[in-house]
Amino acid sequence: MTDDAETPKIIEVADGLCVRQEIDNLTWIDMGDCGIVVDALEQPDAKDEVFAAIRRTLAGKPLRYVLNTHTHYDHVVLNDAFRREFGAEIINHQTAPVGPGGRWFRGSRRSLHWIHMPGCHTDEDCVAWIPENRVLLVGDIFGWGLIPLTVNLRAETAKLLLDTYQRLIDLDPAVMISGHGPLGDKTTLERWVEYFHWLRGRCEELVAAGLSDEQIAAEIAPPDDMKDWWRFQSWKHADSVSKMIKPIRKGWL
Repeated sequence: MTDDAETPKIIEVADGLCVRQEIDNLTWIDMGDCGIVVDALEQPDAKDEVFAAIRRTLAGKPLRYVLNTHTHYDHVVLNDAFRREFGAEIINHQTAPVGPGGRWFRGSRRSLHWIHMPGCHTDEDCVAWIPENRVLLVGDIFGWGLIPLTVNLRAETAKLLLDTYQRLIDLDPAVMISGHGPLGDKTTLERWVEYFHWLRGRCEELVAAGLSDEQIAAEIAPPDDMKDWWRFQSWKHADSVSKMIKPIRKGWL
């Protein structure tokens, strides 16, 4: 059965700010005098549908920029199509590195702060903050229960991860758009931080008690209030347990 989060739909988060929400998410924003897209899917056959929806929203305004939160395949496939169709400039941390203060895109309707927050998923990680609507786009820094690191969990990477989440929480988003799956908010980010600390504590207890990896995985059930998180029970919780056990056994944390 198809999860509702995997059924393509357009969600109007605010007037002129829309998300095509599916397994991959693509967002477009009417800035007032132009449009901006954040992330560019991995499905080339979605191009016509997406372009038509963007044109309806922008109503003749130019689409100037496509921002990639990072350049993994599933965020960039339509980049060239956007460039050809709209003449959009492609911006990511490879094409236009972001300095410590980020980069502001300002329109007559709203503004967007493009902020480099590297290391949680890739060294390129950037987020988009739209203060007028309190909308935050985080790419794959948040993954509905995943520990998003593509490197090993260690003391320094755990600190970076938690510090970055605190920066996101401090923005106080009313809507949080991740790279994949449903929409969340500030409380979703806060709940993941609580989960991370809880998971670490439980794994430390069970490793100290001499349980095997398989026994620990069987012992630590997904928290009840997170069981409806997208794909959490099917594999994400188990993946996070595995990622936590290894550094605890090796003393990396």
